[in-house]
Amino acid sequence: MKRARARVAALALAALVAAGCGYRSGFALAEGQTIGVKIFDNQCKLRDVEMRLHPYLTDAVQRFVAADLVGAARADVWIEGVVLEYSRRGGIRSTLNVQLETGVYIAVQARLVERVAEPTDGVETRVLRELTVADERGYLLSDPLGESNAAAAVLRNIADRVVLDLVADLAYEDAPVGELRPSR
Repeated sequence: MKRARARVAALALAALVAAGCGYRSGFALAEGQTIGVKIFDNQCKLRDVEMRLHPYLTDAVQRFVAADLVGAARADVWIEGVVLEYSRRGGIRSTLNVQLETGVYIAVQARLVERVAEPTDGVETRVLRELTVADERGYLLSDPLGESNAAAAVLRNIADRVVLDLVADLAYEDAPVGELRPSR
């Protein structure tokens, strides 16, 4: 009994030591840099898609990036972009031409922007990367939450892909700066 308690205490102490050593998982920014996420613009016909996307983006940043998440106005680098499209696609029909299944398609354009320490030529920011991501998911029309669940799955997938694709190169310390930053 005493041996079991000692083992549990030792494991708890080891967990505390490991948690306190400063280890963080995820893609690392430069030492001390912070990251933010701006609410995307919306160019599609459906309102508030950008508001549904924002929590998925901030969640993805917290899961994948080893940097402090702060408001975009205070961040050293931030993610910004625009929702380009939200559309419902055609789906499967029965032999009686009754639609049974459909789906949602969402496309966004995103960029990783860095605040320049010493503004040159009046430019205070620099776009590090830019990409377009799209995804779609089908759902049954008999499911009352079908479209909502499909849109949520697509938004989560898009957010994960945006964050991973924008910050993944920053993890490669040996990569030449020219490969990390787009040419002008």
